[in-house]
Amino acid sequence: MRYKILVLLLWQVGIADAFSQKEVQGAVVFVNSKGKLEPVPFANVHWQETNFGTTTDSNGFFRLAVPENANYLITSFIGYKSDTLRVENFNKPISISLKKASNTLGEVEVEYRQRSSEMSFINPLATITMNEKELFKAACCNLSESFETNPAVDVNFTDAVTGTKQIRMLGLNGPYTMISRENMPGIRGLGNAFGLSFVPGLWVNSIQVTKGVGSVVNGYESIAGQINVELVKPDLGEQTFVNLFTNLGGRSEFNAGHTEQLTEHVGTTVLLHGNTRFFEVDANDDGFRDFPLQNQINALNRWKFTSNKGLMAQIGVHILKEEKVGGQTDEYIDRNENSFTWQGPYRINIDSESAELFGKVGYVFSDFKYKSMGFQWSLKQHEQNSTFGNRIYDVRQRSGYANFIYQSIIGNTNHQFKTGASFVYDEYDENFENQSFDRAERTPGAFFEYTFKPNANFTMVAGLRGDYHNIYGAFASPRIHFRYALSETLVARALAGSGQRSPTVLMERQSLMASARAFNFFGDNADGVYGLDMEKAWNFGFNLTKGFTLDYREGSIQFDIYRTQFENQVVVDMENSYEVNIYNLTGESYSTTAQIQVDYELIKFLDVRLAYRWAQVETDFNLGGVEENQVRLQQAYTPEHRFFINFGYATRKTLKESNWTIDFTGQLLSEQRIPSTENNLIGNRREQVSPSFTLLISQVTRNFNTRWAVYVGVENMLNYRQEDPIIDADNPFGDEFDASMVWGPIFGRNIYAGMRWKIAKE
Repeated sequence: MRYKILVLLLWQVGIADAFSQKEVQGAVVFVNSKGKLEPVPFANVHWQETNFGTTTDSNGFFRLAVPENANYLITSFIGYKSDTLRVENFNKPISISLKKASNTLGEVEVEYRQRSSEMSFINPLATITMNEKELFKAACCNLSESFETNPAVDVNFTDAVTGTKQIRMLGLNGPYTMISRENMPGIRGLGNAFGLSFVPGLWVNSIQVTKGVGSVVNGYESIAGQINVELVKPDLGEQTFVNLFTNLGGRSEFNAGHTEQLTEHVGTTVLLHGNTRFFEVDANDDGFRDFPLQNQINALNRWKFTSNKGLMAQIGVHILKEEKVGGQTDEYIDRNENSFTWQGPYRINIDSESAELFGKVGYVFSDFKYKSMGFQWSLKQHEQNSTFGNRIYDVRQRSGYANFIYQSIIGNTNHQFKTGASFVYDEYDENFENQSFDRAERTPGAFFEYTFKPNANFTMVAGLRGDYHNIYGAFASPRIHFRYALSETLVARALAGSGQRSPTVLMERQSLMASARAFNFFGDNADGVYGLDMEKAWNFGFNLTKGFTLDYREGSIQFDIYRTQFENQVVVDMENSYEVNIYNLTGESYSTTAQIQVDYELIKFLDVRLAYRWAQVETDFNLGGVEENQVRLQQAYTPEHRFFINFGYATRKTLKESNWTIDFTGQLLSEQRIPSTENNLIGNRREQVSPSFTLLISQVTRNFNTRWAVYVGVENMLNYRQEDPIIDADNPFGDEFDASMVWGPIFGRNIYAGMRWKIAKE
């Protein structure tokens, strides 16, 4: 694949050289009532009779490329007279002084109705931003449940006993998506199994979802996409919030947070979360708890310092402790423990403890606003001790992360770049069924990302990073993104690039431990983790976004298509019901997805979102770990078709405050392939294809004022459930027991209610 990297680099250099041009720079000011000059931030500056333009920054400063035959610079801003200046010397900074308009209108308050989920027309990456309004549409107890009203990400249960949900993007399992917290590593390694449930939904301020490979600045692990989570922080102003939640599934939780600006330069945020499930539920009457009993304590505290002269620093600590007890119900045990065939209770115990210290330091050069540098770091220890029946799985992860970023320009602001170096350290003490997989992984790396923006219509972001893994050696990750605006309301984007990741298959597939399957590794790399090679894939994508106005109301249409092609993948083969066979890919594995989405305000204050996605995700399986038995199959539990609809309606007192909000989400999932169980006894066999089914959720929220709100909702309104999700549930220590073959809801209709209280200083 070296030729691919070379072609991408030559392409970048050629385009940059072809578009290089001169620029003009200067400042826009006005004379105040005391006769002193003050900057005019966010003023519009553009060349006459061209589409070359920009806006001034917060200090009134601007830089602007100079097209051919451009001489007259027009500057305008609301409340000021427009100014036209003839520029003759492009090498000398210029100063533009605006005058107050003589005929000034009375004060007019303009309010913009922000949508709960939006895609920027400016960002060269196809990124969807979900704000607090989107997160409040559903229960959103934790991060895994934050995407149930968004069609870009799938959410489903991993098994029938741990209550764990996982996400899927582009038809690929969650670990292929990089999940970051404020552009730092968030959920990876041991966190891939249950880490989504360790991020409370009420802590989240916004989420950015990017399909395909992301920026090289954030690392090499992004393959299917990147999800970046922004938590509540001091920047949001002083506020206090409390949330209480409970549901019929036995879950109750408490969330609280407080942010405060202690001085002009120092602010702090404290976030608290606790949840419990103190009574067991067995809705399908199979003798197993549908959700484990659990207790979780979760706390985060961060401090932020801002000098107001370009320096920013923050430091924080995050601690967590959780206990889960699943498996057979107490009632079932009491009823059967004296029977002749009783083998003892089948229990699942998962105890997790995590502690993290993290920080950031950044500096923006006061005289050159385009130039900055930053340093990110974190230290984390995560420990899990667990049993699945007679199986014991204990693992401890110690991780360190450091990333230095420097940002500036090349000649002018049409040519921007980011460069830096990173270091990732992961030490694992991993023990499974008397086998030890201890290791230490060290990965230093460096990156360079170049952004070329000759005008408002075209942007190219080209990046290359090189990393050296102490086990797998050196590798490169080239990535390139294009954005082209065909008009003000029609934007096309394209991307190509690669990502790779070290295999952590046991941590990611803990749901398979809730079965009698034997784990077999067929890796032939003596130095590799589990004997396996590093995973690597290429991703290619195209996105087209069109904004429109119909009947005075705005809407948008998005279409995208992505192809993920694996050079190597760790194949987890469950096609023999007695085994989990794990080996390196020897054939092909790919994912091709296409999605169309329409967002529109159907009538005043009624938003509708429609989406359809097609996914073809196929892998060559070596049945029994034997390459001669290779067969190409659709990945299990992956529906080929998904239809999605979301309605959001609000009755308005003002644009800022709603009396009632009503949200409804429905999705239809097509058939899913199920791994073969033909070797089982007849009573323990399952169909090889699931039926299609529909899931509906709805929530009604009553906002009494800007501080108080209560809400009630229903999940799985149609009460749809997968029948007999646990194979041989009456014989959990038998050879055919399996609680991992889940393709649909385990728990039926679930009603929940909650209360939110928030107070913010004006």
